[in-house]
Amino acid sequence: MRSIRRNLVLWLAVALVGGMALVVAATYAFAYAQITRMFDEELVKIAEAVHLSEDWRGPGRVRIPRPGFNLSVRAYDAQGPTVFETAGPSMPADVPRLFETSYRVLDTAGGKWRLYTLATPEGIVQVGQPEATRTSLARALSLRMALPELALIPLLVLFMAWVLRRGLAPLTHISRRVEERDAARLDPLPSADVPVELRPLIAEINGLIARLEGSMAAQRRFVADAAHELRTPVAALALQAKVAQRAVQPAARAAAFAELDKGVARATRVVEQLLRLAQLAPEAPPAELARVDLAELAREVVGSMALRARSQGIDLGAEAPEPAPILGARSELRSLITNLVDNALRYAPRDTEVTVQVSRDGGAIGMSVIDAGPGIPAADRSRVFERFQRAGGDDTPGIGLGLAIVKAIVERHGGRIRLEEARPGHELPGLAARVTFPQAHAGSI
Repeated sequence: MRSIRRNLVLWLAVALVGGMALVVAATYAFAYAQITRMFDEELVKIAEAVHLSEDWRGPGRVRIPRPGFNLSVRAYDAQGPTVFETAGPSMPADVPRLFETSYRVLDTAGGKWRLYTLATPEGIVQVGQPEATRTSLARALSLRMALPELALIPLLVLFMAWVLRRGLAPLTHISRRVEERDAARLDPLPSADVPVELRPLIAEINGLIARLEGSMAAQRRFVADAAHELRTPVAALALQAKVAQRAVQPAARAAAFAELDKGVARATRVVEQLLRLAQLAPEAPPAELARVDLAELAREVVGSMALRARSQGIDLGAEAPEPAPILGARSELRSLITNLVDNALRYAPRDTEVTVQVSRDGGAIGMSVIDAGPGIPAADRSRVFERFQRAGGDDTPGIGLGLAIVKAIVERHGGRIRLEEARPGHELPGLAARVTFPQAHAGSI
């Protein structure tokens, strides 16, 4: 399991060790540069301090330096014979004899050597030192300086772990408060004494809790309303079944069974609408989308409902002369048109028209279902899209789910819907349900 605290401590420890390594490297480079400058100056001073006229004691004479002297000195005349040289340390045999003043770094059998040559009228003095002497001294000095810092690393890591634990304590406190919430307790998290950095998180969590509480409240209302709406048709079915059982005359029994069939049809429609609404809930998985010709689909729905319209004395027609492609779920769009036409047929008076219009409007597809019924008062037009809500004074058979289903389908397809009067100023102003969808462009699914 990933841990923010562990990751922070780990990365801080890595950064600390890396920083210490850079400090040690910089210390070594600085110490080496200082030692090199100091020893180079010492090479020059020692070479200048040798006086061949005073130190001459015969060729081949060997000098033993004092303890702690780590330079090698050699003197010779212009013809090459050695005047004297030191032993311990002594120069490697392959160090060349030079006859002009110079400073060089030489690769020898004994490793790299730094060599200073001083040419004087009395003779030549060479002073040299192994490179390893300087690097070992620089290494020892830098390590001696870095050891106290390296010893502090474990203590600093422990201190950082403690600081992070205290710094992240508010997160632990918030997680406990969130863990205490469940379906029975959805009160917002307290924001008092919360660090500034965590306040946006608290605000988002509280917003989520509020939305969840609203969703659960809506679900509870839906279940209660559904139970209430189902209770009436189920009770009516039970009553009609008893009437059919007690009927003695064939005609009475037939009439009872006919009413029972109507009751079953009404109950079936209620259940179908409840199932359809549940399938259109925001948390439900989206349906598979494809290119759908809304004009063709409107003509199909009008054709399937023409017989019902004719039996009611209503002229049902479609005005969809050209293709109107949109991206959507065909079954849902069919349900959308069916519900709008069903509502129109319920309220349209006899010998009137119900028209389904589909047209293009720029980059959008528009569809309107127009009837000549009583319409919906402006004050009720937003409320009728809610579940189990109907216009005031409406006694037409129904439970108030049709327009709620229509709105859910429109929103799932990125469209808009509005209700308005079809014939303003008339005694029966009618209703025009106008839906707008974005047009499917070429190359869409």
